[in-house]
Amino acid sequence: MSEKKFEVTGMTCAACSAHVEKAVKGVEGVKSVSVSLLTNSMLVDFVSPATVGMIENAVAKAGYGAK
Repeated sequence: MSEKKFEVTGMTCAACSAHVEKAVKGVEGVKSVSVSLLTNSMLVDFVSPATVGMIENAVAKAGYGAK
């Protein structure tokens, strides 16, 4: 299992962080997601077939940025 912290851009409210969390949870292989609006960050635990690129794409499709 891999654990990675991402910086998330574009979040302004609790609904934003919930939207990001829901989008990332939809990626196959993601085991857990914790999004912090306060620090504009996200901690993701994932296994194959999930990749960093897939997680970043899910955030982008939700209308936010992740790196």
